[in-house]
Amino acid sequence: MKQTTIAKGEIPWISQENPVRPPMLPLFGKVKPFLLTTAEVESVLRPIPPPSTSSAQFKKELEEVYQVTAHLTREQESICIAWADGVRTYTPPGHWNYIASEDFVHQRISEVRWARNLALLNMALMDAAIVCWSAKYYYFNPRPMQIDARIKTTVGVPNFPAYVSGHSTISGASAAVLSHLTPSRSAHYYSLAREASESRIYGGIHFRSDCEEGLKSGYKVGDYAVKRALIDGAE
Repeated sequence: MKQTTIAKGEIPWISQENPVRPPMLPLFGKVKPFLLTTAEVESVLRPIPPPSTSSAQFKKELEEVYQVTAHLTREQESICIAWADGVRTYTPPGHWNYIASEDFVHQRISEVRWARNLALLNMALMDAAIVCWSAKYYYFNPRPMQIDARIKTTVGVPNFPAYVSGHSTISGASAAVLSHLTPSRSAHYYSLAREASESRIYGGIHFRSDCEEGLKSGYKVGDYAVKRALIDGAE
């Protein structure tokens, strides 16, 4: 895939680790999904191509990341850190399980209902990650700091390609599922998903297109979980 990227005149992702290490989870996009088929991962749910690395759009998004990170506000830094969810944390899926569990406690739902809801959420989380990683190693797009050395990150540099954002894809799927399970909290969930997505720009590790298209992919994956919910006999 890297060779195809170069052949098209694009700048491929290169590990920013020192010393360079193999990329993380290069075959995760091939894992069998719960709610989807592998064919759907690679066709129906694969995000549109990212802006060409030689395009005006790419340069615009790169400049946005630089400007944001160079003039980061306290609020943006706080959001970035709150959603970092890196190594040795419960990671983005765990973050969303915590959000869901806190709400389920207040709803006083039964253990059976709780288990069913978490099953739907976590199937969507898994499938969103598969869709995301499939895209990452299909497009092999670079991260902002690889192109512009002025960009300094506050959350480290993930050792895998940028497009699309994992936080965004996972958060989009979570928002879609939880909004179905608790419609009264829908606006809150989608607001959190947007915040989680934006946090990756604040951190300097993603372009806006990584985040926007990641959210869209996540919403689509979430819809598959909602469709499963409608036929599981528990509605």
